[in-house]
Amino acid sequence: MDIIKSKDNNKIKYVRNLNLKKFRDEENAFFIEGIKFVDEAINEGADINFLLVSEEAHNKNEVKNIIDFIDEKKIVLCSDRVFGSAADTVSAQGILAVINKNIADKNDVINNCNFIIMCDRIQDPGNLGTIVRIADAFGPAGLLLTRGCVDIFNPKVVRASAGAIFRVPVIHAENDIEIIKTLQDKGFYIVSTVVQSEFSFDDMGKRDKICIVIGNEGHGVSQEIIDNSDMTITIKMTGRAESLNASVAAGISIYEIRKKLLK
Repeated sequence: MDIIKSKDNNKIKYVRNLNLKKFRDEENAFFIEGIKFVDEAINEGADINFLLVSEEAHNKNEVKNIIDFIDEKKIVLCSDRVFGSAADTVSAQGILAVINKNIADKNDVINNCNFIIMCDRIQDPGNLGTIVRIADAFGPAGLLLTRGCVDIFNPKVVRASAGAIFRVPVIHAENDIEIIKTLQDKGFYIVSTVVQSEFSFDDMGKRDKICIVIGNEGHGVSQEIIDNSDMTITIKMTGRAESLNASVAAGISIYEIRKKLLK
């Protein structure tokens, strides 16, 4: 098998370009790095375009076990130096996978999920990736992203999701109010999390379908969404902290709201 020695090789350029959202959208692809994540992608049936493997990693037993499950034609070997130029992190372990996106159908998610997590302009990749992971932990749940959210296939989002990106269906809202009305017509109870509300989770009874809205890190849920929600809820805190990190607040809220579907 030939080994790529040049950073200017087309395959290497292709991987580097996947750091750009525009290119990911054009190619309908993204990449993941590291033995654990690549192995998980295979186990979850991800549509792998090709694996990029460094010379050093190619000799590792863990990597050999992964390669055994992949068509040899999809294995691309390169020098360690070249791999380092393509990887997004220094801890990629010499293996990354380019994966074709699996886009969820919006109608399928709305019709088949009874729990949807709406992210309103979440911009930090770590926060969004963690929310995907939380959605997986307390699901089954669908994830709904408004315009202004960081790209779900951003490498940092994918890493922070810890493999959950392959299990949580993600859909996008072109118009916030239209999607809220659609959800309400389908029987969803819309709950927005806000900094100040007279209501807490204890004030909410059992519901058959719930959409919880998690707001932007700096500005919270937009007023337009709040005005069209069925209820606003605040995390009651006993300490002196004024607010919580978006993903921490999301974790508490998703856990509490999920219980309303299980009563």
